[in-house]
Amino acid sequence: MIVIGLGSPFLSDDSVGPRVVRELVGRELAGVRLVESHAGGLLLLEELAGSQRAVIVDALLDERKKPGEVVMANIDTASHNAACSHDCSLPEALAIGRAMGISLPADENIRLVGIVAKDVSTFSESLTPNVAAAIDKACDIVCAYLSSNSASAEAV
Repeated sequence: MIVIGLGSPFLSDDSVGPRVVRELVGRELAGVRLVESHAGGLLLLEELAGSQRAVIVDALLDERKKPGEVVMANIDTASHNAACSHDCSLPEALAIGRAMGISLPADENIRLVGIVAKDVSTFSESLTPNVAAAIDKACDIVCAYLSSNSASAEAV
């Protein structure tokens, strides 16, 4: 199992994915590899290779939701970084990787935990207040997902 925190550490709320991963380091997550990544698309294939399950934590841009809201979704949900604007979407990257013979998690075994962002373009190492307040909730959601899948992961 792998948990990938996506985002730039220098762009305000965009850094929420790596910040969640840093918080998860302090929790006991046996058998879980924690990774910070600063780009999505094809660049995620290297991190996902060999894993059977994955959680990707990223900033989510959704004007219908309030900043700081935490959402768990499948890979078709477009987070801020999972789809790289200079590359391809996560589903496209996975299809390319599988066509190349890379061992990747099945789509149904990949979850996106998105934290609705307010500001992903200001150069700052600080999160906006609502997004900062959502880090613990995002960590709890990731841990609950990992716990609920630990028995089924052992059976694979």
